[in-house]
Amino acid sequence: MFYLLSLLTGILECGWIAFGATRSLPLWQLLCYPLAYHIGNLFPKPFSLSRSTLRIMCFLSATAGFLTFAVQLSEKAVFVLTCIALSLLSAVIQSVRSGLKSDGNRLLKRVFRVGGFALAPLAAVVPSAILVLSSIFAFLALNEYEGKPDITRMIGQNGFSLVMTFHQLHYFFYAHITLAAMSLLLSHNSTLGIVYAALLFCGTWVTYMSVEPIISRLTNRILPVFYAGHLGISILLFTMHFVTSVPLFILLWLVTGFGGGVVYTISARAKAAGSYQKDSMTIAENIGHTLGLLTAVGVAAVFGSNSPQIMLVFGSVSALLAVATMALISRKENHHENIHIKG
Repeated sequence: MFYLLSLLTGILECGWIAFGATRSLPLWQLLCYPLAYHIGNLFPKPFSLSRSTLRIMCFLSATAGFLTFAVQLSEKAVFVLTCIALSLLSAVIQSVRSGLKSDGNRLLKRVFRVGGFALAPLAAVVPSAILVLSSIFAFLALNEYEGKPDITRMIGQNGFSLVMTFHQLHYFFYAHITLAAMSLLLSHNSTLGIVYAALLFCGTWVTYMSVEPIISRLTNRILPVFYAGHLGISILLFTMHFVTSVPLFILLWLVTGFGGGVVYTISARAKAAGSYQKDSMTIAENIGHTLGLLTAVGVAAVFGSNSPQIMLVFGSVSALLAVATMALISRKENHHENIHIKG
């Protein structure tokens, strides 16, 4: 069930970008769908809900999905109902997955998640069916859920929570808006354009997933890998802002996964410093996801077709801010260590 839910998260997060692209919806509207998904992703961290509440949310998401198919509704109504359904489904699925993560293989989980991204274009064909079926699977998965209503508070982890937030912001500033823009561009010439865009997005995840297994075998030095990855992705995103050749842009987009893949060094460095707190790191990630997409929606609403280039610059700056924050943490640690030695 855990891996099935991982597959569904990929479809639900990116599927309606393909749905919107085939209908030539505005860029900001395409981004509202993954934003709705990630608002739901704020559950169970920091907000945890009871099983009965999550079952009600499953019923509501299934109802919303059914209405988008069975009733003649305006485009605006379908848009609102879909966003509601995605938020509710995300909350339920993430709540269940959170309780099952300890039993799941991380690499296999990511493979199924990428598989979901590859299958995301199905939402352009059978969107209502996906919402209803996902609601049913989520409802069944709740049998394994044991969470209770609670609010988890985030601690700063001596600055590492902020580093993680900046890292996630850098990715969510540019990733989904790039996928949306590429889906719109490629679907102009062929209905298969949304499939090509989805596969390219999967390609960025392949490069992302390759980093930790390879680099961790080559070196156990954490900070140099962190700095190299974030400085590299900052330069790369800023360069992409100027690229007008589509083939070159696609090539550079695939390379961006290598920069995002150094995320493992943040938790590793926090653990080495004795500052790591799992729940706080998860909340920092979720905040970065939601704020990044919220910013992308706002910029797309104001600047339209120019917004993908703007968000690349935002991503570049955020990666630099992650570097600056980590440098300040290291400087503070070295200062305290010198005082301790002198003492």
